[in-house]
Amino acid sequence: MLEDGIDQCFPPNRFDRTVIFGNTASGKSWLSKRLGEELSVRVVDLDQIRWVDGDYSRKENTLVAIAKTRKEAERDQWVIEGVYGWLVSPIIDRVTCVIWTDIPWSESRENLLERELARGSSGNFVELEEWSSGYWDRKSQSSYNAHLSIYNDFIGPKYRLSCMRETSEFIARMRAFERR
Repeated sequence: MLEDGIDQCFPPNRFDRTVIFGNTASGKSWLSKRLGEELSVRVVDLDQIRWVDGDYSRKENTLVAIAKTRKEAERDQWVIEGVYGWLVSPIIDRVTCVIWTDIPWSESRENLLERELARGSSGNFVELEEWSSGYWDRKSQSSYNAHLSIYNDFIGPKYRLSCMRETSEFIARMRAFERR
């Protein structure tokens, strides 16, 4: 579902400081990479802030992670993506656009499996799958309800993409608009 209509124009500066959030393997990284390329802006993956040196067994200190996220958000233009609502909330006042990749578990699970196979990962797939499937029931800031709250409370331009097809169409329509 696209709140203010994907076919409406994309005015200048709308995407200057875009945050993309959603469940694990919901297309956030795919979308942020393409949006970053399209707009020629820096893309920040919150996993790179949350986990020390990309080691998913070593969490960054919470206050340090928030400070790093705020530092990234001080820039004039960026796309920041991740599942961590607790890292999005402290920078929401800098955000010009919110995109929620709110896709069904069946699509997220398929994406997760493809991603982990492509990476050659096997060690933590079961644990990651279990954590991801709990998205709708968790009570943390990395849950469906936390993302729904961020989305509903944001007063600027926002998009809620409900399947991977909509995510692909979002970029295609944006590119078509830019060519006009």
